[in-house]
Amino acid sequence: MGERKALRWATPANAWAVGLQLISLSIPVLSVFESYQPIALEEIARPLADAWQWVLLITAAIALAATLTMQLALGDGRRMQTTLRVEGLATFIVAICYLLLWVALMIEYGFGTAPLTQLLVAGLGFTAAGRVAQILWELWQYRRALIVGHVATTEAIAQHKET
Repeated sequence: MGERKALRWATPANAWAVGLQLISLSIPVLSVFESYQPIALEEIARPLADAWQWVLLITAAIALAATLTMQLALGDGRRMQTTLRVEGLATFIVAICYLLLWVALMIEYGFGTAPLTQLLVAGLGFTAAGRVAQILWELWQYRRALIVGHVATTEAIAQHKET
C-alpha cells in the first residue's frame, strides 16, 4: 500500500495531440497568407485580427517545436521541465487565441450559428487549455517528487570496465 508509483510524463509522441498542434499551426499560416480571414475578429477590430494571426502563428510553432523537442529531453529531468514550461506557456497563449476567436464568433454571429466552426474553434481552445492544466499537474508532481527525494536515476546496466 505504501508502494510508490512511477511519475509519468504525458508523452509527446501522441499523434492526436501533435495533429491538433499542426492544425493550430495551419490556421494562422492560412491567415497570414490570406487564404483564411478571421472575419469575426476583424469585425471587432482589424488590429486585433492582425495581432491574433501572428501571435497564434508564433506560439503554435513554439508549442509544436517544444512537443517535438521533448523527445530529445527524455531522461533529463531539468530539460524535460524546461521543455514543458515552454510548451505550457505557448499552449496557454494558443488557448487564449482560440477562445478569443470563439467568443468573437458568438458575438458577431450568435451562439449556434455555424455550429461546426464554433465547435472546432472552441474544441481547439479548450483542448489547449486542458493540455496546459496537464502540464501544470505534471510539473507539480515532479516538483513534489524532487522535494521528497523520490526521483529515480537511471544508470547503464552493463558499462564496460576500463582496465
